[in-house]
Amino acid sequence: MTSSLLPPWLPDWEDAVEIAGRIDADSLRELVGELLDLVFTEDTVFLDSLPESLESALVSPLNILAEIYEGDASPTELVVASRLVRRAAIPYVNDGPEELKVLIETLPE
Repeated sequence: MTSSLLPPWLPDWEDAVEIAGRIDADSLRELVGELLDLVFTEDTVFLDSLPESLESALVSPLNILAEIYEGDASPTELVVASRLVRRAAIPYVNDGPEELKVLIETLPE
């Protein structure tokens, strides 16, 4: 399955198959679940508490990651969506909470 949420021109596809083959897909799913649970709480308090630049950088890529995570995605697609989140957030992550920084930095490069 190739998701329309992850067009083939995204740079995050580069080496994604190789990365997906090297990592433990279950561990990545667990990490992604933890990240989504942290940011997307029902009351949005955590998300709203982030600096505006980090919140803006995270929302769209994290929504894509959530859809991939909740769908019937392949490990490669989960890697691509994770890399998209990391790439979008990494310039701003130092301004956010340490717990978020650790989760973002643990996503595949």
